[in-house]
Amino acid sequence: MALVSATLFSAVIFTACTKKTTCSNIICRNDGVCNNGNCVCPTGYYGTFCELGVNSFISYKNNTFTPITLVITNGATHVIPVGQSFAVEGTYGTAVVGTATTSGTASSLGVDNAGGVIGLSINWAINNNFPSGTGDTLKQSLDVGATYFFLRMANKSAQNILDYYVNVNFSYGSTYQDVTVPNNGVTYDMGYYLAYSSSNVQTQSSNSRIVWMPVTLPFTNNQSFTVTIN
Repeated sequence: MALVSATLFSAVIFTACTKKTTCSNIICRNDGVCNNGNCVCPTGYYGTFCELGVNSFISYKNNTFTPITLVITNGATHVIPVGQSFAVEGTYGTAVVGTATTSGTASSLGVDNAGGVIGLSINWAINNNFPSGTGDTLKQSLDVGATYFFLRMANKSAQNILDYYVNVNFSYGSTYQDVTVPNNGVTYDMGYYLAYSSSNVQTQSSNSRIVWMPVTLPFTNNQSFTVTIN
């Protein structure tokens, strides 16, 4: 009987030692926890040692009036057309970091302004973490805030418009544009300008006719105003 008891006791000691050392040589990453020799991974991670992040997406929607150029940290550049989205794929635990910009430009708007930007440039700082669910998509809207408005212009007069001011005679400055708008009645997309309760547009035609018009705004995101010259 004594011999049998000793044998059983020895087996118990050996089993307890095995359980104690099961996770001793296993290092789980990303806050994973070892349990019985296996890493139990937190949401968003997988792999033997929780070393891998799940693949997911971040989608950027262009809600503005002009194409947006998205530049992310790896140097990749993507142009997002008006009203469309662009999705970036990556792994949980990483982020999309970069910038996005848009503006009115002569080349895309069809007016005479030698290669320059029309109006003000709108800029966004991009820093978004990929979601934790496999295949999930985080949707990000790129909006122009209510402190700006987008100007459209239609010239139905007998003369071409040679240039114009936005917010003329303001104590904090106005924006001058040396832009020719033909008298063809077409509504042109111009550019972004600062929005105030007393914003205005002043145009000058080729016959030196000056027209001043107040700008009425709802003060919402992605607002626009159309100036029509008769």
